[in-house]
Amino acid sequence: MFTRDELLAEAGAGAIGGVLPLRFAGGAVDSRAVRRGEMFVALCGERTDGHRFIGAAVRAGAAAVLCARPDQDALARGVPQVVVPDPLDVLQRLAREHLRRQPATTVIAITGSNGKTSVKDATASLLEHLAPTLKTAGNLNTETGLPLTLLRLDPEHRFAVLEMGAQWVGEITTLCRIAPPDLAVVTVVGPEHLEFFGSLANVAEGESEAVAALAADGVAILNDDDTAVRAMAKRTRARVLTYGHRPAADVRALRVSGDPLRGLRFTLLYAGQQTRVRLNIPGAHAVTTALAAAAVALNRGMALQAVAAGLGEIRPAKRRGEIKPGLNGATLVDDSYNANRQSAEAAVALLRGAKVPAGGRRWFVFGDMLELGTYAREEHAAVGSVAAGAVDELVLVGTDVRATAEAAIQAGMPASQIHLFSASLADAAALASARRQAAAAVRASLRAGDLVLVKGSLGVGMDAIVAVLQERDEDGCEASHAAAGGDAHAHEPARQTDHTATRRVR
Repeated sequence: MFTRDELLAEAGAGAIGGVLPLRFAGGAVDSRAVRRGEMFVALCGERTDGHRFIGAAVRAGAAAVLCARPDQDALARGVPQVVVPDPLDVLQRLAREHLRRQPATTVIAITGSNGKTSVKDATASLLEHLAPTLKTAGNLNTETGLPLTLLRLDPEHRFAVLEMGAQWVGEITTLCRIAPPDLAVVTVVGPEHLEFFGSLANVAEGESEAVAALAADGVAILNDDDTAVRAMAKRTRARVLTYGHRPAADVRALRVSGDPLRGLRFTLLYAGQQTRVRLNIPGAHAVTTALAAAAVALNRGMALQAVAAGLGEIRPAKRRGEIKPGLNGATLVDDSYNANRQSAEAAVALLRGAKVPAGGRRWFVFGDMLELGTYAREEHAAVGSVAAGAVDELVLVGTDVRATAEAAIQAGMPASQIHLFSASLADAAALASARRQAAAAVRASLRAGDLVLVKGSLGVGMDAIVAVLQERDEDGCEASHAAAGGDAHAHEPARQTDHTATRRVR
């Protein structure tokens, strides 16, 4: 929640067309996400202009509008508008100053190529046991999303767990100017957004920027299992706390066991003390997620036993490893939110290690990984190589996954077990058709005991396939097929990527 005086101080201009409320519940840059009492910020994105949707935002209950030019619909309805040359700049400065007014709030930045959202959610869940905690909603981890999160900061919040995403070197530095971190957590360095970063070295450089932004009294929490992340210790004057499986890690996992589908067990070791942890998050990578969150909570004074109990309460985030009942007695793992090579390989490892009943088959339903540029073929081929021998049926949707199919065959997987449904992301109708065909093919063959994991980049819309493969509801109706059409949001303020909040054109 922020105030009228804060807004006016940063805008350097008064309101026209109405009287500003004394306080705002928050802000939004998407007219579909506006809640009553919030301020709508009209931004010019890559695909459309947010000023076109001021009317929709006002009808949704926006209490005011921050924009670059007045809107007649808002004027007619008496909704105040603050007109400034650069609404994004004002939004960012407003968020920075709002945070500065709450010096008792500890800011935790979460960065990395994979696992940011899971670590953010797990960390916030643990810290809530200590004090009220604000966390990034969804994936609002960009130059627009981060300020919107900060505008929800209330005086009661003692922790702010902020996910920071990047597509270019320098982007996280910008985010850290808006929200200077007290702690910075880095998950892994991997092949994300290579179309924009240009190289894995640049990815590492970009992800290290939160660590470099720490003051000398800050804490860098680094994944000791990742060589590139471990090397980031050289980029900071802050204290370094490591987590991982290696003996050198400060927060360490020992004796990992159990079924990766239902949640692994491990011994958590820290400062000479240890306790047993039982997770309810699928995948071996969930142990690393738990260690990162534990490192933050332990650094903030949470007792080891309390950390272990809190980790057991955590469940998967939406579309990030959710286990759902599938048709015909199959089990469905919805990991459809995002994908790059590391996370895809982790998904294959989950399928390989999961306990499947006799006669059950392991299905990997995989869509294109986006924003890889010239690296696309080799990254998709790498997934095919690891899938061969680990899954029984490989179902592929998109264009670049053709390389996945070819690599799987080269690695010895029979062509009869590979099902390719080709479509270009640029052709929405063809892509929707490919998803429908893929879903129908899996659906027709599913049987009791089968395990199906669905994964792909956000823009491929693999969640539509998940909807088709879910178990019938109590009324006997099957899950909706409507999502298979993949309707585009005409007034999305930026290109559709795995970071869906607005980004400026570079």
